[in-house]
Amino acid sequence: MSDDAAGPVVAASEQLGRVREESGPHWVALVVALVVGLVLSTVHWLGLVVGGALVGLVAASLRRAVVAALGFGVLVVLVWGVSLALPGALGAVRATGELAGLGVAIALAAPVVGSLARAVV
Repeated sequence: MSDDAAGPVVAASEQLGRVREESGPHWVALVVALVVGLVLSTVHWLGLVVGGALVGLVAASLRRAVVAALGFGVLVVLVWGVSLALPGALGAVRATGELAGLGVAIALAAPVVGSLARAVV
């Protein structure tokens, strides 16, 4: 890779480091990651993995990335519960038992898998 091609990579790495270290940019990036992850999660289940990766990438360490991804999963479960409760369907979904539990488990585990991207970047 030439020096000219490495310039944007170095600049992106410096910006990511700034987001991870400084409070203001970190919170902005975290909120953006949460919103993008929630939107993508409504379209496809892989949005859960992407959301976990996004919140993980702005975390200062791998441990914080996993915790942030678990928090994202809890947020997804809460949003899902509210979206079911508003039209009165929460009771019917809860009555499915293990199927509803599987949805909750996936919503908690998939973002954690995505957050492991923090170990790479």
